[in-house]
This record gives sequence, C-alpha cells and structure tokens, in this order.
Amino acid sequence: MLCSKAKRQQHCFICAKAKRQQQMFSVAKAKRQQQMFSVAKAKRQQQSAQWDRKSTTRFAEEPFSR
Repeated sequence: MLCSKAKRQQHCFICAKAKRQQQMFSVAKAKRQQQMFSVAKAKRQQQSAQWDRKSTTRFAEEPFSR
C-alpha cells in the first residue's frame, strides 16, 4: 500500500508523462500540417506554372508568308 506522498508523486509522474505525450503529439501534428501545407502550395505553384505555359501563344501573331 502506497503512502499519500508516494501516491502524489506517482500521480505527478503520470500527469507529467501525459503532458509530455500531449506536447509530442501536438508538435508532430503541427509538423504534419505544415508539411501538407507546403506540399499543397508547391502543387498549386506547379499547376499555375503549367497553366501559364499552356496559355502562352505558341505561334507567331502574323501568319507565315508563302
């Protein structure tokens, strides 16, 4: 049987461990969200660049003379 001091210490240890786990989870989640945002941003930029290339005129404005 644990004395009250040992119970408090064990409780504090469990609480501290839970807080560390929650912080680690939050940091990992934030990293994943940042990575997903960066990937999505890069994809949008790539699609925009592709659209710009497709929308540029590929032919001379005046037709070629024969």
